[in-house]
Amino acid sequence: MMKSLKRLQEAIWPRFHRNDDEHLSPYYTFQDYRQTWGMTIFILMATALVPLVIMTLIYYQLIETSINTESLLRTERLASNARRAVTFFLEERLDALTFTVNEMGYDRLTNPGRLSEVLRNLKLGFGGLTDLSVIADTGTQVTYAGPFNLEGKDYSNQPWFLECQQHNACVSETFSGYRDVPHMVVAVKSVRADGRFFVLRATLETERLIQALSSYKTGEHADIFLVNREGLLQTPSQFYEGESHHMNIPLPAYADRTKAEMSVDKNGQPILIGYAFIDTNIAPTSFILMVVKQKAGMMKVWLDLRSHINWFFGVSAVIIAMVITLTSTVMVNKIFQADRQKAETMVAAERNSQLASIGQLAAGVAHEINNPLALINETAGYVKDLFTIKQQYKDDPDLVEHIDSIIDAVDRCGTITRQLLGFSRHFDVQTQPIDLKDMVADVINFHKKEAEYRDIKIHVDIPETIPLIETDRGKLQQIILNLVNNAFQAIANGCFLDIRAEMDGPEQVCLFIQDNGCGISEDHLNKVFEPFFTTKKEGQGTGLGLSITYGLVQKLHGNITVQSKTDQGTTFVVTLPVHIQKEILS
Repeated sequence: MMKSLKRLQEAIWPRFHRNDDEHLSPYYTFQDYRQTWGMTIFILMATALVPLVIMTLIYYQLIETSINTESLLRTERLASNARRAVTFFLEERLDALTFTVNEMGYDRLTNPGRLSEVLRNLKLGFGGLTDLSVIADTGTQVTYAGPFNLEGKDYSNQPWFLECQQHNACVSETFSGYRDVPHMVVAVKSVRADGRFFVLRATLETERLIQALSSYKTGEHADIFLVNREGLLQTPSQFYEGESHHMNIPLPAYADRTKAEMSVDKNGQPILIGYAFIDTNIAPTSFILMVVKQKAGMMKVWLDLRSHINWFFGVSAVIIAMVITLTSTVMVNKIFQADRQKAETMVAAERNSQLASIGQLAAGVAHEINNPLALINETAGYVKDLFTIKQQYKDDPDLVEHIDSIIDAVDRCGTITRQLLGFSRHFDVQTQPIDLKDMVADVINFHKKEAEYRDIKIHVDIPETIPLIETDRGKLQQIILNLVNNAFQAIANGCFLDIRAEMDGPEQVCLFIQDNGCGISEDHLNKVFEPFFTTKKEGQGTGLGLSITYGLVQKLHGNITVQSKTDQGTTFVVTLPVHIQKEILS
């Protein structure tokens, strides 16, 4: 579970996002992997998504243009059909009135009974008529057949009567008149035998006209109605009636044929307008047929489909972005890991080169020192022999003690030169069973006096279950001694040193050497095993102790790590194999 979470964390926030390898930066192929990662994602997303977005927008534009063109064509065709229906409705009734006045004449039409019979016949033949009346040239209604009491009414000042005098026929706009009910009339003019004219007028059933127009409506989003040249509604409008019964959309410009165009309503919503200026072959009219469709309603199916396409495109884009990001992260992380390994190899090679140079220098120094040491040792031994032979010096213990001190100092210098040579040369590992507890006890004995003097508490916890270790005694002793020496130099009087061991699996032993001294800063942790690196004051350390220790641990095929916090202490962990494999040694 923890490994899975760690892999997930590495996938989401890979290591190249964390700037924790500054010492390797000079050896990286790319100096900024985060920028490389970002550029990779940007280029891949641009390559994958930009053409898709462009093609989608072009497709939307083509589809919308095609739909608009088709909608305008359908609206124009619908308006043309409705215009023919309205024109036919008006012309049919004008023709009927013209036929009536031509066949029957003034005298017969002024007979109330005959006029009522004509009205019944016209209703049976054509329908759409409410009443029928004969009006003299003075404008006075002479005869009336219908449901209203309008005999003797004067129409001389009515616009339709004046128009009929001028054009011999007319179609009125919708008006209330004497009956105080909105209605529309058609009238034709004829001449009597005495040369005077009269008018035969019929009131149209506007409901019949409204039904005829409604039959051409194509759905809830469409509206069809008549207006005059000033935009005053002549038939009801479902959506576009404004103040004073005027329509609330722009009045179209005059055209001698049916047209359709795009516009917007009072709310700024797009609409399609089909319109036609209506004229009959018998009489002109002031009617404009309006067919208005709400674009959103007409394109609802396409808009719903486009919404689904947009959702699909959005989800697809998110998935593509996630795949590109994950793939780019994995690939760039692999490149980074390979580059990091290369950088670590180069750092190790450089370090080995430095160690080789230091080893050659140490070998030279040790060789040069060994020659005078050998001379001093031989001379001191010769002088001691002489003093031993002569009785006068033999009984002088101070003199012999001083000579022994010289010999001991020479031995100590020899030990130091051997350590330098050990740092420069690879001595064979001589393995033997080692009791780790006894080894630690021997090293602690060297520091027992200093620990008592400085009041340093030493706690050793080496369980009896720790098996014997097959390793090199001298090198292991040198490792423990160097680490304990390092701890004593780091801790103040009254502090403690904790040495413990535990098994790490059946084949490895971990030795922990922990102190509560001054600690090591994070900036120096990755340098503590480098040769000549030291945090001690000048003249108080050579910087070779931990470097030699690191080399000795490597020779024993082990591993050493360090954990430290400033002012809290330091813990060195040495991991060694219980058995060194023979093939490794060979």
